Amino acid sequence: MKRSGFTLIELLVVIAIIAILAAILFPVFARAREKARQSTCLSNTKQLALGMLMYANDYDDCLPLNSRTYAGGGYWYERIEPYLKNEGILHCPSLLGAGFTPSGADHTYIADYTCNHNIYYSGYGGPLTVLAKIERPAELFLLCDNVSGWDYVHPPWWANYNHPHNDGSNVAFADGHSKWQKNSVTWDGLGYMQ
Repeated sequence: MKRSGFTLIELLVVIAIIAILAAILFPVFARAREKARQSTCLSNTKQLALGMLMYANDYDDCLPLNSRTYAGGGYWYERIEPYLKNEGILHCPSLLGAGFTPSGADHTYIADYTCNHNIYYSGYGGPLTVLAKIERPAELFLLCDNVSGWDYVHPPWWANYNHPHNDGSNVAFADGHSKWQKNSVTWDGLGYMQ
């Protein structure tokens, strides 16, 4: 009499095939999930850039500074908060909490994005704090993912930072557009793309 059912060998073969398929598909799903997070982050950087440009429109073309203390006005994202209407855009879905509070600050840095050091922080009035001084706005980055672990980024050190999105980061430019940039992109000392 023949018994119906699976033998142990047949069962092990089926389990092995399922394990191989899972090993092939899980990285694909992980990349797709990261691509979705990257798209959300790109939208966030675009909205933050527009908030900065609206701020500049109200303050004689001056971009918000990053003074680190309430007495000096706070971080750049605190200055543009009235233009955002949603604090959720301060958080990258891939980073979530990467912000680092610098020493000497009297409150916590909560944004997952950092600004171009030469615009917002350098001597509390860097060389490019006024929009009219920016020669090539489509090539000058305003802010990006928090790749440095600080509240600002030094543009020439770009390749040395940790990039959260598929070997790159989302960057917002002075003309208001945002795009993903490879970690191999080079920037000059002010933050213009080379």
